[in-house]
Amino acid sequence: MLLKTEISSDVGCVRANNEDMILCGGDFFRNRSSKQIVELSDTARFAAIVADGMGGHGGGEFASKIALDNFDDFILHLLEGLNEDEIASSLKRWVDETHRLILKKSNELPGCEGMGSTFCGLLFLGEMVFALNVGDSRLYRFRGGILKQLTTDHSIRQLTGDSSQDKNMIYNSLGGGESAFIDIKNLSGQMLTEDMYLICSDGLSDMLPDEETERILNENPSAEALITAAKNGGGRDNVSVILLKIIG
Repeated sequence: MLLKTEISSDVGCVRANNEDMILCGGDFFRNRSSKQIVELSDTARFAAIVADGMGGHGGGEFASKIALDNFDDFILHLLEGLNEDEIASSLKRWVDETHRLILKKSNELPGCEGMGSTFCGLLFLGEMVFALNVGDSRLYRFRGGILKQLTTDHSIRQLTGDSSQDKNMIYNSLGGGESAFIDIKNLSGQMLTEDMYLICSDGLSDMLPDEETERILNENPSAEALITAAKNGGGRDNVSVILLKIIG
């Protein structure tokens, strides 16, 4: 598979620091951008993940870094030849372990109380592809000019269907609460040439309605255009975007 990747993580217009972090192909991104062409072999291990940290006094930055450092290590040491159920079990164990680690650090480090992180993106393992989600960062597919959200927000508003609820109030995150869980969706065999996948923090989805994001992807499909639009809309949060286009 041949991928065109565009990656950008921006502090936005209001926040003093960037608590978002991106992992893509073993590289980490915060307050920087990149464009690459990536060729995946039939034995490749490749992740494209957005983590949106939360917690005062730098705790959010630390939580998102812990999550992505641990996941990069998880991919490196994952056993070969696992089937779908075994991969899912391994991912769930990783979530449990990472959740406990962030919780432990939040209780030990001054100013990091209550820190946590979302976790959302794609994991390519050989010929298998998985959509992963913890929290309210999002994964979309853009196909034939139509944008479709592939993940479900772990927010109180989504859970209850009550639009009066704060859309940023989430009930599932790495490090938040007593436990965490991960949604895993197998996308193997469902990707088509010219498909584009958008992974983003809520700094994008809160600033832009899906209809506006869809319009931008039809007219000027770039991470830079999406982040500029989010900042023009107020940029009240950090904004992180991964665009992956299947080009072959």
